Amino acid sequence: MLESIREGVKKPWVKIVVFAIVISFVFAGYFTSSFFLGDPNAVAIVNGESISRADFQSEYQRTKSQRADYYNANVKTEEQERAFQEQVLQTLIDQKVREQATKNLGLTLSNEALREIIQSSEVFKDSEGNYSPELVNQLLAQRGKSRDWLKGAFTIQETYTHLAGGVVDTEFNLPKEVKAEYELIAQKRSGKVLKLDFEKFKQQVTLSDEDLQKYYDDNQEAYRIEEKVAVEYIELSIEKLQATQNPSEEDISAYYQENLNRYQSEAQRQFSHILVLAEDGKDAAKAKAEAISQKIAEGIDFEKAGAEADEVGDLGVLLAGALEPAAEEAVKDFNKVGQVTGVVEIEDGFQILKLTSLIQGEVKPLEAVRAELVEELKRVKAEEAFYNKSEVLKEKAFEFADSLKEASEALGMPIETSKLFGLSSRDGIFANQQVKDAAFSSDVKESHLNSQPIELGENHLVVLRLKEHKPSEVQPLESVKERVKSELTQKKAKQSAGDLAEALLTKLRAGEDIATELEENQLVWTDLDNVERNNASLSYMISQKFFKLSAPKEGDVSYELAEDFQGFALLMLNKVENGDWATAEEAAKKQRELFVKSYFANAALSAFFEQARLEAEVRRNLDNLGQL
Repeated sequence: MLESIREGVKKPWVKIVVFAIVISFVFAGYFTSSFFLGDPNAVAIVNGESISRADFQSEYQRTKSQRADYYNANVKTEEQERAFQEQVLQTLIDQKVREQATKNLGLTLSNEALREIIQSSEVFKDSEGNYSPELVNQLLAQRGKSRDWLKGAFTIQETYTHLAGGVVDTEFNLPKEVKAEYELIAQKRSGKVLKLDFEKFKQQVTLSDEDLQKYYDDNQEAYRIEEKVAVEYIELSIEKLQATQNPSEEDISAYYQENLNRYQSEAQRQFSHILVLAEDGKDAAKAKAEAISQKIAEGIDFEKAGAEADEVGDLGVLLAGALEPAAEEAVKDFNKVGQVTGVVEIEDGFQILKLTSLIQGEVKPLEAVRAELVEELKRVKAEEAFYNKSEVLKEKAFEFADSLKEASEALGMPIETSKLFGLSSRDGIFANQQVKDAAFSSDVKESHLNSQPIELGENHLVVLRLKEHKPSEVQPLESVKERVKSELTQKKAKQSAGDLAEALLTKLRAGEDIATELEENQLVWTDLDNVERNNASLSYMISQKFFKLSAPKEGDVSYELAEDFQGFALLMLNKVENGDWATAEEAAKKQRELFVKSYFANAALSAFFEQARLEAEVRRNLDNLGQL
């Protein structure tokens, strides 16, 4: 029977039916977009490379926290949430395209160069300015990443920097371009300005109670107080636990003995080396290095044995990590002057190392490191306590979901109470978007349950529950009367100033005299003589408008209306004088040359990445976005 079935499905009409069934499954949702992506954990695949759901979640939380004001004000519906998520996804896609485009150019870093870049990074330097592997480990632990991730991140950053530098270095300017840019930027303009400040027109505004009531009624939403809550919470952190630790002398002494190697200054080791480069082939270089190694084993002097090598001589005093990894591994246990490695394969060829000098480090006595050691021991004990207490907190907060009392008693920690706060809060831990999301969630606000444990960072947890809820409400007019009065006065003053400014502009452009209006409103023109772009006579906004005015014909003038936060300004332009390239200082010329070069280089780089984005094959799995 199975044979007949297999034969049957080969018939053309059967294939059509099967295809129709598959299509119906697709439209019915049986096959998700992840089926077609090939990676069920991807939110998108860019030119065959996946962007994982975990990467999306991390970027989503970071962006949401960074743009909390925008998010809280604009993301209210499911559609808006989805649009926000898709913006985050597009950012990740663009990043992936840039990484791939840079990599496809063939820009690479040697292991030695990458190691040097990482070790010179300020992020990984201790208080004395030395490279600290411990700081590397701390960063990786905080982010839950591997060393391969770190190398990849630095490689991407450095290759992108090299690419940008290469584009800038190869960009060139035509002398006419720089000259024209200087003449424009160093331009001077003359004319007049007539300022109509809002404050002057406010004095003319009179408001009735009816005016205030109408404005309030028309703009009630502007006087709405945001919804607020107060919560009870238990905050568990290393810092809080550390302050309660009090290690005994026995603990301090034992910890010191366990970590003696950390209080010992690093041994100073000096090496000589013999290097055979693999320029003519790896096999030949290896054979040559092994022959040299054999001579050394037979008692021939180190430098004489390496006389025919590409390099031989002193490397100086080296700190741990200065050699390539294979060489570091070969000498890690050297503790006697004269010890020699065998042949070590490194990136450029083959190396033989000899320890020529060794100064052992000294151990600092306990009293010299007591203060530092005690603080560290307190943190170690606090970390142990945090792990135990965090498990208890999670367990009790879940088991007794309608109270924090049991968790507080089990932990020996107090229940704290917040002030009322809203989604715009910037106060302490209540500035954290995750905390605010939890506080206003339906579980906490409506069901009166404990929140899930919220991670505020590494070794920092908080669990909260509702204490008080204050719904959003529109404040009564009496409470906001002064604010209403101020806003309506400003609005009417602006309207009056604007109407007058428009009327004056119309007359000026028609060639009519405005002396009567100026006298009636106590307004006067202020001369603008050869003002530059960074002048102090005009506000930034009005100055921008003045320098955008078209240059008038000789003997003519141009008029324009501008506005800033203080009021309106009528601008009259009668002369434009370009910057004089011939008399410009060399420093100013060089600055404009660099600016124009940078401008075109940035444009070229942006165009390169935009083209890569347009050509990229991108497949999105939007179903995975909702699985946060």
